[in-house]
Amino acid sequence: MLSSRTLGRILTGSISRPLRSATAITPVAIRSLSQSATTNNFTTSHTTTQEQQDGPTVAGYNSLSGFQRKPESPSYFTTNPVYNELIVNLDYAYRQFRPTTRPSKTAVRPNWLGKPALTIAVGVDTLKTSQYRLIVSKLNQLATLHPRPAPVEVLFSRFAKTEEQMGQKAKPRVVDAMGRALATGRRKEASASVYVVEGEGKVLINGQEGAEYFKKSQDLDSLLKPLEVTSLLGKYNIWALVQGGGTTGQAEAISLGIAKALMTHTPELKPTLRKAGCITRDMRVVERKKPGQYGARKKFQWVKR
Repeated sequence: MLSSRTLGRILTGSISRPLRSATAITPVAIRSLSQSATTNNFTTSHTTTQEQQDGPTVAGYNSLSGFQRKPESPSYFTTNPVYNELIVNLDYAYRQFRPTTRPSKTAVRPNWLGKPALTIAVGVDTLKTSQYRLIVSKLNQLATLHPRPAPVEVLFSRFAKTEEQMGQKAKPRVVDAMGRALATGRRKEASASVYVVEGEGKVLINGQEGAEYFKKSQDLDSLLKPLEVTSLLGKYNIWALVQGGGTTGQAEAISLGIAKALMTHTPELKPTLRKAGCITRDMRVVERKKPGQYGARKKFQWVKR
């Protein structure tokens, strides 16, 4: 049981709560420490050396070995302290330099690292997509400051791509030895890997026929849209592996993969597919439900009493 005096020191931040272990300082140990301190004749130099090793003496305690030091940041008590501390520092940097600079919407933003590289730069094991987007949004907010302060430039050098990284280009898609073109398509929560090869127009999705896998005709129509706009329906075989999301998201994910694979076979089809909107990634997702509301926008029915 902690005394009111010790509890007051804990609340003020002088010391933290003792560790619950065999080495924790108990009242008996405290009395023995104080008795030994009065009986032994310590010299000034010895006292200075002891304070340098164990830290300063706090209210009669000759050692703080059984106590936890107060963390430097409140983020220590969160689930992901490194990530939360970074968000706090980015917000603080913007509030600190905002009064002395002028935000500009035309300011050049650096090219930020991708999710895998940014995860390593932050120093965490994993980084969720929502966390990555929040970090990028905070960095873009700092990028609007003009003129850009030197501490912000140092911060950007940590998370921005180097000239060597920006010079790297993605490997061009090629048709393999078996005549297949591989492409990836995504929509909402669905992700599809699509193989397109010249053939008689067969469609296999996760090992099933297209008409059998998609019960709705509109899903099958959206899947075959790239072939219809290019007048190639019945000239290519399609084999897709898709997972996640519902039928609508999966059909549109496969459609995007088919369009990319067709451009691998025939790059001249890009203007036609671009005009039809087949190679544009649809970024729309379902809006989240809000607290205190029935849904994303809908409110609860108002009741007078």
